[in-house]
Amino acid sequence: MSALDVSRLSPEDIVAALRSYPRRFRELLTSVEPHDVPAEAIEHADHVARSLALLGEAMRQVLVQDEPTLMPAVADDAQREWAHAGATSIDDALAFLDMEAHALADAVADVSSAAWTRQGKVAGSGQSLSALDLAREAVRTGADHLRAAERLLSS
Repeated sequence: MSALDVSRLSPEDIVAALRSYPRRFRELLTSVEPHDVPAEAIEHADHVARSLALLGEAMRQVLVQDEPTLMPAVADDAQREWAHAGATSIDDALAFLDMEAHALADAVADVSSAAWTRQGKVAGSGQSLSALDLAREAVRTGADHLRAAERLLSS
C-alpha cells in the first residue's frame, strides 16, 4: 500500500511530517460538507491517531529499556485492530489526531542522536526495530492513511 520511502527520513523530517498530519487531515475532512464525509475517511484519521499512540509507546520502551519485546502491530499496520470503536465525528478524530501527532513529534524532537539506534524485538518474528524505525513507521502510517482518505473523498 505504501509508496512513500521513509528509510532516509531524518528526525527533523519526522517531526515536520508528524506535525503536518493534523492540518492535512483537517483540510481534507473539512473540504466538503460534513454529511458528505464517509465514515471510513474519519476512521483513517482515528487509525492514524491510535497508531501514533502505539508507536510512541513502543519508541518510549526502546529508549528506556534494554531490547524490549514489542507488539507485532508496531511493525505491521494490518495488525492494528482496535478493541473498541474509534472516533465517530470529524471533530473528535481531528482532536485525537492533533493530540497524538504533537505528543509524538515532541517525543521525537527530544531523542538524542545516540539513542536512535536503540533496538527492540518484535514478538513472534524476532525482527529488530530501532527507535528511528518506529518513528519512521509513524510517518509512513500517516501518509498511507491520508492517501486512503483522499481516495475516499475523491470517489
